[in-house]
Amino acid sequence: MLARPTTRALLLVAVAFLDFNDAVQAADLSAPSDSTPLNLRAPGIGEDESAPSSPTLVAPETPALPRRLSFGINDLGTQLRWHLTPRWATEMRFLTGSADSDVGTVRANVFGLRGYRFFSERHRFRFYAGLEAAYVHTSIRSFNNGNNPNSITNIAGFGETSGYAAGGFGGVEFRLGRRIAIDADLGPYMIGLQEKVTRASDASLDFVLNSAINVYLF
Repeated sequence: MLARPTTRALLLVAVAFLDFNDAVQAADLSAPSDSTPLNLRAPGIGEDESAPSSPTLVAPETPALPRRLSFGINDLGTQLRWHLTPRWATEMRFLTGSADSDVGTVRANVFGLRGYRFFSERHRFRFYAGLEAAYVHTSIRSFNNGNNPNSITNIAGFGETSGYAAGGFGGVEFRLGRRIAIDADLGPYMIGLQEKVTRASDASLDFVLNSAINVYLF
């Protein structure tokens, strides 16, 4: 006659059965269902190749502004500016003009070289600062000597002066279009001149205003 299993043995059997049943259910859930077919095709195989693909929108590139070489007309002459980099530029300038004085008509020619440091453009405005050094030559025409033969103005070379102009400036450039811009600047300049005949010399500090219109060639 078989002995009855004890209560403890029945509990152990029941726990083992429940654990086994849970494991089977977990395996069933992780396995793929028969009703869901597996996609064993390689990507792109079996797809409708005739269906048009959605176009990729590419923003058009904005052409760069021509800012390498510019030719300008300033208030008294011409200038040629070359941008070494977008922020640094050098410029050759020629200015000429005449004015009446007590001794006659004074004519002046200025040959200058400038260096620029430009800042970022904002709403078509670009601020800049720089330095300039220039050679200055003046001469007197149409002397008012009252037909006096002993006047010093009859000496050859009288009234002819030469010297320098050097200073710093700050200004702004405004771009009217892709190739056209206007600029204006102001700064203190030291101007020194010496007269050829008398050797008299003079130096003074003046504030000089410059303005120009520039055409950017490329």
